[in-house]
Amino acid sequence: MRLFCIFEKTININLAMSLWIIWLIAAAVLLVIELLTGLVATLCVAVGCLFAFVAALVGFGMETQLAVMAVGVILSFIFLVPFVNRIRKGKKSTRTDYNSNMEALIGREGFLNHEIPADGGLGRLRIDGDDWQVRSHDGLPLAHGTKVRVTGYDSIILTVKPA
Repeated sequence: MRLFCIFEKTININLAMSLWIIWLIAAAVLLVIELLTGLVATLCVAVGCLFAFVAALVGFGMETQLAVMAVGVILSFIFLVPFVNRIRKGKKSTRTDYNSNMEALIGREGFLNHEIPADGGLGRLRIDGDDWQVRSHDGLPLAHGTKVRVTGYDSIILTVKPA
């Protein structure tokens, strides 16, 4: 019975001394997971573990360390998530002149592959390696090789006029 008490006390002392290592390892593992997945929640929990690491270094008990971790996680969700979202949004909006889909072609210039006939028929235009059907803006015929500018679109047919 006496041996069990000594053994229990030894384990308690070693556990208390190594809690800061456990918090540090947990934070490091969570930061690696954050780098691999990009989830902000993982980063917030890692910050909470770092808060608990500091509490363990100071010498607080396990209950206090858990409370400090919870406060750290909550604070990092409040302050870190908007900061990270602002950074992510800033990276995506560096090119404000970009339009999606067909609107991105308006204003682009190219040379006709096939002429646009006088009867209002369709010609062909190549832009960035893609071949498009085109119609003349004014209904006038345009010869093969004419430099044109895209002025609009109707479904998948571009409207062009001479550049």
